[in-house]
Amino acid sequence: MTQPLPRHSPDTRRRFLSAAATAALGMACGAWPAIAQAQAQAQAPASTYPDRPIKVIVPFTPGGTTDAMARAIGQKLTESWGQPVVVENKPGAAGWLGITQVAKAPADGYTIGLTISNIIYAHSLYAKLPFDMQRDFEPVSMLSRSAIGLAVAAHSPANTLEEFVALVRKNPGKYSYGSFGQGTSAHIFGEALNLHGKLDLAHVPYKGAAPIVNDLLGGQVSSAFIDSATLRPLLQGGKIKVLAVSGTQRVGVMPNVPTFLELGWKGFEPVGFFMVLAPAGTPKDIVRKLSDGIARAVRSDDLSAKLREFGQDPVGGPPEQLAAGIRNDAETFDRAIKASNIKVDQP
Repeated sequence: MTQPLPRHSPDTRRRFLSAAATAALGMACGAWPAIAQAQAQAQAPASTYPDRPIKVIVPFTPGGTTDAMARAIGQKLTESWGQPVVVENKPGAAGWLGITQVAKAPADGYTIGLTISNIIYAHSLYAKLPFDMQRDFEPVSMLSRSAIGLAVAAHSPANTLEEFVALVRKNPGKYSYGSFGQGTSAHIFGEALNLHGKLDLAHVPYKGAAPIVNDLLGGQVSSAFIDSATLRPLLQGGKIKVLAVSGTQRVGVMPNVPTFLELGWKGFEPVGFFMVLAPAGTPKDIVRKLSDGIARAVRSDDLSAKLREFGQDPVGGPPEQLAAGIRNDAETFDRAIKASNIKVDQP
């Protein structure tokens, strides 16, 4: 036979409810320190960042300009923050291998990438990419800019861009231009010049600046699109004439050379630049701290002077500037690539 549940007096019920409330309050109070600690850790990552080594992935071989810049900036950050900055070279697949590793790294600010701006327009050249510039990265900082210039040998009869265009038009099938290779900015600019100038310059792709210069000076190629760092000493030595440079402003190390834009040629506004990217989702305050630290490094007297020696214009800009540069260059190059029908093989 089932026993009836005991009936409790009002006093008993009040004591029970009071004890339950006290227990609940105690549980809440006991949990509060853990909750507060978790919130503090989530809200203040930049206050302790960095508290361990930072890795900078360079998607090219050691010894190049990108590698040297990463190590110079890393040394400055180490001196400023007291944490090692380790450069890790990951070359391969036109730089895609290393930059893809950056995209897949934890979004905590301890793995970043230093690369060049050619990856911005890769989506316009290739059918498949292992990364997406807009989706997979947080822009951190534009480090420095380097314009691309159209050069001819000193013995060329053309002294200005207008004279060069007229010369090519009068001699169809006889003139050419050299570039760093298929799908590079130099190639895109050369085809834009052909398109807008109604020229028939033959494209001669090379695997670097040195062989372009040798053939330009030797007369094997009529003209070339080359970076300002390479052009500067040749111009100063009287070996070449630089007819125009890309960008919206003149290059500091070649102040007498006009931009294409000054001469009425649109579509040549982009310049090559070095940049730092972080994985998408990296906390904004950590991105800002990285950007500020990199800016101080780039603008330091010794590093900025070294960059100018190499024909680079130091920048050290904020994330917003880099984001705008990526967006604008992607649009400009996309139009040029489609208009010129440039095709390249998948690396």
